[in-house]
Amino acid sequence: METNQIYNRQLKEAIGNECIKVLMQNNQMTPEDFKTLGISWGYLYTRDDGQIEAVLKMTFSDKVHFFAVQNGKLMVIDINDVIFEQAVNYTKQNHPCLQSDELPETKLQRKRREKNNKLCRKQNIAAADRLMTCWNDDAVTLKDKETVCKRAIACLICTQIACDIGKNNYQESIEFFAPMLKQYGVEELLNSKEKSLVDGTYSMQDAIDMDWAYEAYWALCWSLGLVKDISDAGEICDCEKAIGFVMSSGSTEKFIKRCKLRSKEEILDMLDLYYRYNWAINDKKVHADSPTGNLHPSIVIERRRGLEWLVTDVDDWYDIEMNA
Repeated sequence: METNQIYNRQLKEAIGNECIKVLMQNNQMTPEDFKTLGISWGYLYTRDDGQIEAVLKMTFSDKVHFFAVQNGKLMVIDINDVIFEQAVNYTKQNHPCLQSDELPETKLQRKRREKNNKLCRKQNIAAADRLMTCWNDDAVTLKDKETVCKRAIACLICTQIACDIGKNNYQESIEFFAPMLKQYGVEELLNSKEKSLVDGTYSMQDAIDMDWAYEAYWALCWSLGLVKDISDAGEICDCEKAIGFVMSSGSTEKFIKRCKLRSKEEILDMLDLYYRYNWAINDKKVHADSPTGNLHPSIVIERRRGLEWLVTDVDDWYDIEMNA
């Protein structure tokens, strides 16, 4: 039986990554292009024999590339937008699995989708009515409070080093903050970019990324009940307040004691909202007139990164795919 896979996040990410590899190998795409990358899916389904069929469009830096998956093989196709739409419409008319309007979601997922789309529209942000939430509550296990607290502490301390790099004050900063990582017992819990800051092998991009990690930390603080709301992704976090959460505690144990991890439902609600924010940002790359309210792209990405980390078994949140 043919199966519509347009809601299969993992499959879409896998195919998208393969398309990127092809473009990179052919020197048709650079790391800089990732900032404007957008993917539009025409269709994606599994045939009766198990083979994948798909058509998609990738846009970045005013460039457009079309790909197809036929008989399980990925290929670049030389078409334009008109032919793309014609191919999509023809395929949908001839494959019943693509014609169903019913989303494969639970009642809770539908409620979450509808609620967050309503909130997006209220903020003048483009809402995708058919964008299904990716997380099934029954299949998600949150990281425990102690793990989240220690990740938050490690991130906060390393963002201070990143900030000092921007002020050309690295050596004094590392002499001050490296002992603090040991004091709080998180020196062995650093992710890849944090390690590069501490051991001096960082690139300037690493420092910039870690400066923005303040927002991932802020999302963790929200999950720990320290921040009331993060649904406004247009204003950067309160850095002074962010630092105070940890420093006023004085120790990891006291910080853990003052925190209370929010429920799985609350966290998945907020993660789904940020997933939709991310989609809206990407949609604007494809459709210039698509509204994004006051969303700040870097705030959206980093807060979503922190929230995604909470619900996965991934240790280094820079290993998490951030497609939308």
